[in-house]
Amino acid sequence: MGETVVGGVKLAWQQMGEGPDLVFVHGLAASRAFWFAQYALPLQDRYRCTMYDLRGHGYSERAATGYSSTALAADLSGLLDGIGIERCHLVGHSYGGGVALEYAAAQPQRVQSLCVMDTKVNALQPRQMLSDMPYLSAFEIDVAEKSGIDWAMEEQIGLRFLEVVARLKAGNAELPSRDAVTPFGEGRGAARTARAWVDLIDTPGVREQLLQPGFSADVLADKLRDTPLLLIYGELSRCMPSCRSLSALLPQAEVEVVPGGGHFFPLSHAASVRPRLKHFLRA
Repeated sequence: MGETVVGGVKLAWQQMGEGPDLVFVHGLAASRAFWFAQYALPLQDRYRCTMYDLRGHGYSERAATGYSSTALAADLSGLLDGIGIERCHLVGHSYGGGVALEYAAAQPQRVQSLCVMDTKVNALQPRQMLSDMPYLSAFEIDVAEKSGIDWAMEEQIGLRFLEVVARLKAGNAELPSRDAVTPFGEGRGAARTARAWVDLIDTPGVREQLLQPGFSADVLADKLRDTPLLLIYGELSRCMPSCRSLSALLPQAEVEVVPGGGHFFPLSHAASVRPRLKHFLRA
């Protein structure tokens, strides 16, 4: 494990394995541990796998600003410079996929291939409504009932849901059900991680930064037109409008829809997702 200071913020990272560089970017309220057991460990025999914690997450330092996908892509660029990675395969989940897209569009020559997993791209999907996928799991229904929010009217349902779960878990609220993968996990560690997310999302300006659009559709289409791209989205995802827009913008994109997969399918469906990723990387 290592630490590298980028833009005055200490970023925590780790590497394992040998071979071509493969870099993983996690989503909001997660950490590099998201990738460790199901992806980095099985792939380390073929790739040098690098995982890191976004600023304000895991063991990386928190700052008052710098949480837009564009700013976090600059963090990624500085980190890769600092640890000597000139070119890599890049994989991002959720908000981490937006960071990966921004980095790849800014420096396409440094990205050998790009895999985006269940990412809402703000420039392509400025709103995320319940109607984008009206299905609710038992856990989501429990959270909705406790929140008192009219979810049908919520325009950023993913971010709002994450916030509500964090506040419930930080307050040690009892939820009678759980998903195959639920945000923040379980037990004392879950409450601690949830409180950290609440502190971050309550920092003035952070919520607005998380919703900034980043590169426009025209820029993405221009800069990424030659980048090998794999889009993996869950069948039950509310990010599918982003998937459809990306595949229309970038005809070279391979698209994989995970049957029965929700937002956290990289973990819940790792047994089927990992072979698909391996095939793409080899190709």
